[in-house]
Amino acid sequence: MILNAFILAFRQISRNYLRAILTMLGIIIGTGSVIVMITLGNGMSKKVKENISMLGNNLLILMPARGLDTTGQSLRQYFNIQEVELIKDRIFGINAIAPLGSGSSLIQYKQNSRESETLGVSKEYFIVGNWEIDIGREFLDDEYTSGANVCIIGSSVKSSLFGNNEVLGSRIKVGNKEGSIICECIGVLKEKGQGGGNDQDEVVLFPLKSYLRTLGREKQSINNINQILISLKDGIDSKQKTEEIKVLLRETRNIDKSGKLDNFEIRDTKQFEETLTSTMRMLTLFIGAIAGVSLIVGGIGIMNIMLVSVTERTKEIGTRLAIGALENEVLLQFLIESIVISSLGGTIGIVLAFIISFILSIIMAIPFVFSAIIAFIAFIFSAFLGVLFGYLPAKRASKLNPIDALRHE
Repeated sequence: MILNAFILAFRQISRNYLRAILTMLGIIIGTGSVIVMITLGNGMSKKVKENISMLGNNLLILMPARGLDTTGQSLRQYFNIQEVELIKDRIFGINAIAPLGSGSSLIQYKQNSRESETLGVSKEYFIVGNWEIDIGREFLDDEYTSGANVCIIGSSVKSSLFGNNEVLGSRIKVGNKEGSIICECIGVLKEKGQGGGNDQDEVVLFPLKSYLRTLGREKQSINNINQILISLKDGIDSKQKTEEIKVLLRETRNIDKSGKLDNFEIRDTKQFEETLTSTMRMLTLFIGAIAGVSLIVGGIGIMNIMLVSVTERTKEIGTRLAIGALENEVLLQFLIESIVISSLGGTIGIVLAFIISFILSIIMAIPFVFSAIIAFIAFIFSAFLGVLFGYLPAKRASKLNPIDALRHE
């Protein structure tokens, strides 16, 4: 009986295929919108995680505080190498710690020039930042110690300044308002792409001493470190270590005793990732819920069309009842028609959502994360709408009086 009901349902839909397609439209749009929103949201969340992981795993970033204290004085105070060594010796669970000098400078090679990020780094920076050398080599120990005028450039800098020309051994001029330096290129970093909203390959690295002596603010050598990057070992609680470092720096800088505000900030990339991922998830669900409203609208459209169908087929229903069809059989027939329409709409919506999500993921340069579970749930929900909104018309059809139905014009 059920198989015959499905055959009759498909036959009825094929007779009025245009009306059936228009009826499905709400379900198609609703199902497709929900899946597209969730797929793109998942892709963006994955992209955020990838970008943050490029900055370093389980990473803490120490920076001078911004703003003013209670007396109106600036809170900005740079770090020094003694504080770096103190954190390294006193805080357990550190994988690598890298003092950093950073700024922006004009990079010139022959007739080509561009503005790029410049960093003074220690040996540990390559560990903390997950950097690898593509061409050439890293800095040598004696280059770190002496502050040699050598540099390593990112792939974006290489492409714009050198093109297909030889990089290794070439000399470039790097300058900003603090000073300038002519350095020899000894290496090119492996490409990383976008991270944290910036092109990570738009960078030039120097030994820390070399950078601070020539390009660093105030030329205070090792007392002018404007960032400290700390990579924690796997399994170490970043929140706990953040508090331990705060206590240590407050003690070292006599902040606890004086009651002043902290003149440093600690940013935890792990917490940032969790917060951003949670926000993206909530935003995706919210947008998906809004898109889901069109599913309800599509369900109402099915109910309206099924009511019209019952009215058009009143004489047919009367004939079936008159020759012995049971009310439940008539109810099942119209209910299955409603389910078939909504299920077909859901299936088409899923297929279109897959195609649209794939295309948009390429355009937006985010990972394509299509969830089969979400697609299955969307299909089941669309079928459920067929039951929910198809029951009233089906019930109405099954309760028709055969004599009155046969007289219907």
